[in-house]
Amino acid sequence: MKWLKQIGEYWSTEYPDRDFGRVRPLVRLSRLALLLPAFQKHLLKRHGLTPTDYSILGALRRAGRPRQLEPGDLYNTLGCTPGGLTKMVDRLERQGLVQRQADLEDGRRARIRLTPKGEGIERKAFADYNDGAARLMGHLSEAQIEQIDSALELLLDCFEPAEESSYEPPFFFRPRGNS
Repeated sequence: MKWLKQIGEYWSTEYPDRDFGRVRPLVRLSRLALLLPAFQKHLLKRHGLTPTDYSILGALRRAGRPRQLEPGDLYNTLGCTPGGLTKMVDRLERQGLVQRQADLEDGRRARIRLTPKGEGIERKAFADYNDGAARLMGHLSEAQIEQIDSALELLLDCFEPAEESSYEPPFFFRPRGNS
């Protein structure tokens, strides 16, 4: 990757006393963060879905029968605001992919439920995504894929807590002076 080599050469010239070995993986990850959404959009476009739409449909399908979740469960999973989730669910509901169902125990609440149409589209989109991933990484051996997955898991552990019950945000999210 010529661009990363050029960046490394610049850093070495500008900051000869620094080691950038730990920065290189983050630079590669930043580049992937730009490329992965384009890959996802391309694969999901034929199904009329955005990556966020698919995230909602997938979360509902993974919830098991009856394929429904409370809005709070969805926006925690997606990392969005309640207002943002409302807009996304409205769009999916207009397409007939999800429906809101009143909670029988508390009429003020509604559950979001995957419709049969939504389940069918989610399954087709998942199959296309899986096939696309196979084409994209088809030249890699199973051992290489396992190595990449393990390395990404280690890196993800640097950003996410091991157990949510004892959550402490990574240092960059903490106020100054609380190292």
